[in-house]
Amino acid sequence: MAGIDMCSERLRTGERGDDTITAVLIISILMVAALTVFQLVAVFLGRAIALEAARDGADRARIPPADVTGAAQQAAGYARNATGTWLSNVDANGRSDGNVVRVTVNAEVASFVPFLTVRISQTAAAPIERIQP
Repeated sequence: MAGIDMCSERLRTGERGDDTITAVLIISILMVAALTVFQLVAVFLGRAIALEAARDGADRARIPPADVTGAAQQAAGYARNATGTWLSNVDANGRSDGNVVRVTVNAEVASFVPFLTVRISQTAAAPIERIQP
């Protein structure tokens, strides 16, 4: 009987900390998975806001005379106001070929995953209104 007690005692002392290491690994994996989900949500939401901002700018530039600079400023302002600080480095530009105006909004999404930088870009196009007599 004494031999069995020594064997079980040896196993118990050799396994100290295994549960702690397993718990740390599992919690770390769960945290990374949760942060990745938050990052994906932020990217999709940022893309939706950037597209809406580009559409807003394109709608402004549709009215003659087509002011693409003002449209780009309006789009960038919309994106900044709608997102606060989690959409940074917001930049918008507009261009026109005389028939169609295009507004592009570029931004950087806040990072929940360490060392990850996500840039988004959305473009909206609209025909310039022609007033016919």
